[in-house]
Amino acid sequence: MRHAFLVLVLLILGTVAAPANANAQICSATVSAIDFGSPVLLDGNAVDATGTISVTCTSIPLLSVVKICPGIPAGSGGTDGSARLMTSPSGSLRYQLYQDAARTQPWGSIANPALGSVPGMVLAGSLAGAGTITRPVYGRLLGAQTTAPADQYRSDFLGNATSFVYGAVLLGASTDCTGFVGTGTLYPTFSVTATPARSCTIAATDLAFPAVGVLAVPVAAQSRITLTCTAQTLWAVALDAGRNPDAASTRRMKGPSGGLIAYGLYGNAGLSVRWGSGAQAVSGTGTGSAQRITVYGQVPVQRAANPGAYVDTVVATITY
Repeated sequence: MRHAFLVLVLLILGTVAAPANANAQICSATVSAIDFGSPVLLDGNAVDATGTISVTCTSIPLLSVVKICPGIPAGSGGTDGSARLMTSPSGSLRYQLYQDAARTQPWGSIANPALGSVPGMVLAGSLAGAGTITRPVYGRLLGAQTTAPADQYRSDFLGNATSFVYGAVLLGASTDCTGFVGTGTLYPTFSVTATPARSCTIAATDLAFPAVGVLAVPVAAQSRITLTCTAQTLWAVALDAGRNPDAASTRRMKGPSGGLIAYGLYGNAGLSVRWGSGAQAVSGTGTGSAQRITVYGQVPVQRAANPGAYVDTVVATITY
């Protein structure tokens, strides 16, 4: 009788140790869109965004948990070997998905471990055998992409692009996803997007005419405007009439006792293209790198003015 009792205990323990009907659980998953917004690429900085994975399961066996291995592949944009890509008709942007907030552990798929590892998720059910687990996905639009055009960039994870393998395992089982087969697979869809903003920066050096006595011959000088605009962005630089224009909008420098000296600004070395605003603005197309434009100045022959320093302020405005 004692021997029979021991056998019965062993049979009961064996029944408890195995997950009950590992195929019974039903799971669903969603992944929120990851949108990097409208970053300014010219500053060269990385931009971070976050998405969320949510998995809900029912019919979780007693004394078991559901192990989920959420694999995220390259997406429709593919990779360049070191980062995922979002694409547009104008080009591509490099980004990456990570497991951790520090963005040091890339998130990959079981089928393509070169992208990164797959972090296991463990879902414990309630007394009713159901539960939900969430986990963030950390995205980063990589920096130093100043020459990328402003456009709408996108990478889609559709159809069977994602592969979330899941299955019931015993309490305390490893969360390692290496070689995990599971009993079911989920294929949630989501997208990664960015719409970089068109932007420009502008700076200028002073235009200093050399010191002369009488203005019996024209006096020339040059300055430089440096601008940087997002690639493929059309721009136009206008120069206003200064602080002391006459009725014909001729620019003039003011000196001692209110004396005035007329001068002109031009967009070419031959001084045939006056540089002003509207139709007289100088225009071009951005490259994402610095572009330098020479401003040609000339003081024409005119009546002698009182000796001293003559100054004017001209505002350069870039439109894009």
